[in-house]
Amino acid sequence: MKSEEISADACKKIEVDSDLVNEHLKVLEDMVRIDSRSFGVNEFEGDRTVPSDMKEILECAKKYLTKIGLSKISINDSKSRHPFPILMAEIFTAEEKPTLLFYAHLDKQPYMDNEKFEKWGGVAPTQLRWNEDRSRAYGRGAADDLSGVVSIGMSIDALMQTVEGALEGDSSQLPCNIKVIFETEEESGSHSLIDQINENKAFFSNIDYVVITDVVNPAQGIPGLTTSLRGIIQMEITVEKNSKEVSIDEQTALYKLLSTLIEDDHSLAIKEISESDQPVNDDERKGYSFVPTSVNALRETAGMLQATNLTVSEDIASILIAQLRTSFVNARPGHRVSGSVILGTAGARLTFSQTHDSFILSERIKAILKEKNPFNLNLIVNAVSDSPATIDLILQSASKDPHSGVNGGPVPIPEIQLARMIDHLISSDGTLNPELEKLAPYGRIKVQSLFVDQKLEPRLYKDPSAKALVELRLAPGNKDKISAVNLKNYLLKNITPGYELSIKEDKGASPWMTEITHPVFPLMLESLEKGFNQKPCLYGCGGTIPFVEKLMSALGDVQPLCLGAYDPDAKMHEPGESLSIPDLLGCTRSIIHLISRIEEVY
Repeated sequence: MKSEEISADACKKIEVDSDLVNEHLKVLEDMVRIDSRSFGVNEFEGDRTVPSDMKEILECAKKYLTKIGLSKISINDSKSRHPFPILMAEIFTAEEKPTLLFYAHLDKQPYMDNEKFEKWGGVAPTQLRWNEDRSRAYGRGAADDLSGVVSIGMSIDALMQTVEGALEGDSSQLPCNIKVIFETEEESGSHSLIDQINENKAFFSNIDYVVITDVVNPAQGIPGLTTSLRGIIQMEITVEKNSKEVSIDEQTALYKLLSTLIEDDHSLAIKEISESDQPVNDDERKGYSFVPTSVNALRETAGMLQATNLTVSEDIASILIAQLRTSFVNARPGHRVSGSVILGTAGARLTFSQTHDSFILSERIKAILKEKNPFNLNLIVNAVSDSPATIDLILQSASKDPHSGVNGGPVPIPEIQLARMIDHLISSDGTLNPELEKLAPYGRIKVQSLFVDQKLEPRLYKDPSAKALVELRLAPGNKDKISAVNLKNYLLKNITPGYELSIKEDKGASPWMTEITHPVFPLMLESLEKGFNQKPCLYGCGGTIPFVEKLMSALGDVQPLCLGAYDPDAKMHEPGESLSIPDLLGCTRSIIHLISRIEEVY
């Protein structure tokens, strides 16, 4: 069969409600049902206390690929060394044909909800449910990244059913050799990935190009070819007193430290990192301005309140550059189980000893902080008690907790803005803002971090220690290990005297960016246009896929093709995650077109 016939016949099978599509959506339902969170468990009473061992999801994936026709499948199952194994599968056609490696991941983000799953509409996130017209399916992992898993599976299956002899075991007529890797540690940092690749060098040898189905398209049904990713470093920090001669508590010292992470315009204050960001040239800025989206759509994706100001100019290019090509810092309370998100709310409780009129205090604080709210976050100052005077400060920038990678950059961070407000109210020597001290001249102020839900209902954490997760998304131009040293040194340098800082390093991955000079890139763009029936654009992703940079470093001169099987409304990492069927099927058809014509460029 000619390449045009292969792609046309195979793509006929990729239609809404076709037998093949429905069969693969049933597998998606089975995979959503499996708890494969690789971190962030113990979210509510009765929840599991350790992450999944991934056996169930790996066996499900193995069964899935075996049924499609990949007979050579192995799991790198060495639990003593790697608690999160990779799955490897392949179809060999001929030595002289090019080899394609597919990548997707099976692990998932935390549910980010209570035991009633209220943020999921009262339905467990392990139960796949559909909207009325079945254009969107909801469940944890449905988009990120089970859509990628199923898109890979459907494209191979459609080709196997189209190419003569393939289902009978004769794969010689397939256009290329096919290899598949499914990872189970992507969401928690891909820490063991390089080691597992090195343990399986034969499998990862002689690869010509990689298709990665774990990025977002610029809009529903509009394909993007991702050419850049931000990296990530994350550290858990804890502040403790190391001297009795201090005048503020640990939580205040933590807030004062967090307040130093940004400049007044919310840009990153760690110059060794921000000044390493690769500059965006005029052609790139122009290209970003043509991405088929809108300012309103970008704001809505982040769930931003209408009154909240962005940290950059409100035009498409500026917002996308902040999201894709700019390093930024995020902070979350260290006691709160969450995925890689920007918490849309933040809160702190201030208790004034020997002061009893909380209402007057709250009004004065409100007036003082009005000028310290440059991005116009929703600021709530509540009088809680008069015995002693207790005030809750609550800040809100968004109606949800948006993905920190996809949305981070132009969105003000409530936790850091709150820290700057606390820093303005309380000096390192314990003295209060002059306007506040007039009302509370005696005694000290105690500061406690609050859990604030989306209903703006606050509560104290059971753990009173002063902890935070500091997350940096690194723009191309930076390296994760160098940036980690810079962040650590910056934090240690800026801690208030009399306190010690414990730092536990967590996630780490470098950013990635690729040239598009190889002839496979124009072929991929053509394939995307055919698969989606929409003109594609070159795009980027503000999120992080540790696999990409690590694999490119390990494999060398291999062409990476990052495709989106989900859209910005997918809410990956958030409660209510969902899969867009137009994007899933468009991505699948695009892969079929690419494979059918791959011998044109290799």
